[in-house]
Amino acid sequence: MVGFRNDITSLISNTVSDIVVAPPLAMRQPELHPVTDSEALRSLISSTDNITHIEPYAVRSGVLRSRHGAMGIVVKGIDRSGDISYYASRLVSGDMVRIEEARRKELLLSESVATKLDIESGDRVELLLIEGEQPRRELFKVCGVYRSSLGDIGAEIALTDIRNVQKINGWNEDQISGYACRLDDADIGLRSAEMLNLRLLYEYEGEDGVAATSSQEAHADIFGWLETHDVNMAVILTIMVVVAIFNMVTAILILVLERTRMIGTLKSLGMPSRDIRKIFTYRASIIVARGLLIGNAVALLLLLAQRHLHIVKLDEAGYLLSEVPVALDAWWIVGLNLLFVVVITGVVYLATAIVQRIDVADAIKFE
Repeated sequence: MVGFRNDITSLISNTVSDIVVAPPLAMRQPELHPVTDSEALRSLISSTDNITHIEPYAVRSGVLRSRHGAMGIVVKGIDRSGDISYYASRLVSGDMVRIEEARRKELLLSESVATKLDIESGDRVELLLIEGEQPRRELFKVCGVYRSSLGDIGAEIALTDIRNVQKINGWNEDQISGYACRLDDADIGLRSAEMLNLRLLYEYEGEDGVAATSSQEAHADIFGWLETHDVNMAVILTIMVVVAIFNMVTAILILVLERTRMIGTLKSLGMPSRDIRKIFTYRASIIVARGLLIGNAVALLLLLAQRHLHIVKLDEAGYLLSEVPVALDAWWIVGLNLLFVVVITGVVYLATAIVQRIDVADAIKFE
């Protein structure tokens, strides 16, 4: 479950970024609300805690048309500072968008869009821009196709040189749609966006009216779905601890009953009940340690097999991932083991209180 949350968060971060800084009205019509790319605004954003990377972008919505159909897409323009490692790692065919001194009219399409329109790398496509009654046409070459791992989220994005979008929108070279920001900890994206909004309100003197929106806000449905997995994880761990407690309490009661005569003998020789309880607690601790050793070995073996062999698959349409992800975090492993040891050993020690109830005379006569 931790691996699932980490992978989904990482995919959203790579596809739509952790925080977007743009005019609020640009969410509907980005081509009508550009932002002036300034060093002052960049410096303010990059100096905010937890933000590790910012990159300008420009977007324009349109209709992509091929010989086999048409569908709506969002053309996203990036410059040389854009991090395209996510798209490069999922490149299915062709090449990445080249951002060179000479502007190239190239598009990098998602596999789902390319499949629906029967487009391959190297094909020429037409981008229809709705402007008034007569749409405007722009011709592009498809340089490559990438596989989107978030279902429909981000699949409509087509990458290109930012100068292509600026020219289509009729902008100057210093006008952009906004900034995409990466965080060193995506889990605190909401708090970082709030902090950045306060700084934009009180420190930024520009007239663009920009605001920061975190991925948690933009995709609240997905993150709410992930939070239900956290609840499931807590419930499962609780059930596992309760089952383990019942098993160990049962085991310690059997041990005590099997050693009733021994307990009576030790008491008759003057050993305090407290010391006798320590003996059984020590014995129970050995059982717990053996069980944890075997359990951890089997679990790590299965997790490593899943990580490298991808044995258990998922329905990508429903889960956004094609196989069950694995997160091998040492802190989680050590923490869970300590939780079990402390809780179970503590309960077992309480269960050994039955030793105090055993009468010496009855125990010695016990057969």
